[in-house]
Amino acid sequence: MLLRSLHRLAVLTVAAAATVLAGVAVAPAANALPSAGQVVDDVLTATGEPGPHRIEGQYFTSPGVPAAAEQARPSVLVGPSTPLIVGPSVCTTTAAGYDAAGNAVAVTAGHCGVAGDEVRSADDPEGTVIGTFQRSGAVDNGIILLNANAQVTSSYNAAVLSSLGGPLPGEGSQVCKTGIATGTTCGPLVLTTGSGFAMHVCSSHGDSGAPVYAGGRLVGLLSGGFAGVPSCRTPLQGPVHSPVMAVTWDAVAAEMNAAGGVGAGFRMA
Repeated sequence: MLLRSLHRLAVLTVAAAATVLAGVAVAPAANALPSAGQVVDDVLTATGEPGPHRIEGQYFTSPGVPAAAEQARPSVLVGPSTPLIVGPSVCTTTAAGYDAAGNAVAVTAGHCGVAGDEVRSADDPEGTVIGTFQRSGAVDNGIILLNANAQVTSSYNAAVLSSLGGPLPGEGSQVCKTGIATGTTCGPLVLTTGSGFAMHVCSSHGDSGAPVYAGGRLVGLLSGGFAGVPSCRTPLQGPVHSPVMAVTWDAVAAEMNAAGGVGAGFRMA
C-alpha cells in the first residue's frame, strides 16, 4: 500500500517543476536575543540526529571527513559523495575518474554550477581549488575538470562503487544515496521515466549530484525533488517528504560521450 501511494505521488508530481537540491552553507548572524527562527532551529537541532549538521537548516547527521581523505593530504581526495563547493553552491560528487583523453574528471549535478566556477572540496580545510566546472549537460549532469591537486577514488565514506550503469533495479527495489546534507539513506525506487527515475529516499539541499547506487553499482545521479512538496530536513517528518528524482548513469554517460570533450569516455578511478 505504501509503495502504491508513493508511486501515485511520483506520477502526480513528476510533471511539476523540480526543486534543485543544491545548498549553500552560511553561518547564522549573531543576535543579542534569539530570533523565532533561531528558537525553531534550536528545537530541530535538539530533536534531530546528532551533528555535524553541515548544511544550514538540515538536521540529519552529515558525513564526516573520511580517514582516507586525511591520509591523502596535501592532495585532495575526490570520489563518490565528496562534498563540493562549486562557486557559491554546495553539492555532492556523483563519481570521479578519468575520461578518454586521460583528464581527471568529477561528475555532479548540472545545476550546481556554471562554466568557469572554481571547485573545492568541503572536506578540505585549506580550501584548495581542485578544478573548474566545465559545463552542464542536457540531463542535469555537470562535468568538472580536476587539476593536479585532486586525487580521484572510487570510494568515499559509505559510497563504495565497483561498476557503472546497467539496468535499473525494478520498482520497489531498494536504492541508496550518500549526500552531504542527509548522509546515507535508502528507499524504494517508485517510478521510472525514460532517462530518469523517482525514489523515496531522504534527501535535501546540498545532496544534488549524490551517487545513487544499488550494492556497489552506480545507477544514477541525484537531481532534485518536487516543487510544493517538502524536502527531507528533519527526522520529525518521518516518511512525509518529497520523493527525489535521479538521472540514470547510462543517460549521463551517453550525454558526455555524445558531447565529446572533457568527460567523454568516462571511467572510474
